[in-house]
Amino acid sequence: MSNYKVAKNSERANILNLKDIAGYDFSPKNSKSNAIKVKKVTVVDSKMIDKILSMKFEKYFRRLATLALRVIEDDDSTDDAADIVLDEAQLVKEILENRYKKFLNYEKEQLFLKKIRIIENQLQMKKAEIKKKAIYLEMLERQNTRHM
Repeated sequence: MSNYKVAKNSERANILNLKDIAGYDFSPKNSKSNAIKVKKVTVVDSKMIDKILSMKFEKYFRRLATLALRVIEDDDSTDDAADIVLDEAQLVKEILENRYKKFLNYEKEQLFLKKIRIIENQLQMKKAEIKKKAIYLEMLERQNTRHM
């Protein structure tokens, strides 16, 4: 199936083949109230693509931030929990760089990357804190066994 855009002004008509235009394709969710079933939508307006992808990526980022806050604020969190969230941060970063990079504007991409780096740094500091706490507890245990 071919898609064309026909634009006509008073002097002449322009026909544009839409397959020649690069855009972002997505499949919207169809609800029962919609009369028309839509399988695929292609957006070619760069500002609209940027807004759509920013909203989509924001979901990934919110989930990452929630997981990171749980690990960072929990005093009993383990090194493994921090590693899992660090892996999730790497996954979110790869999604941004591989799927959305060519569609998002540069400033927004750099802002998301900066936020992810901050989360990664906080998690690395939490891992270091967990290791120090484990070493301290091990030293206390050794001292208690010597005095008995």
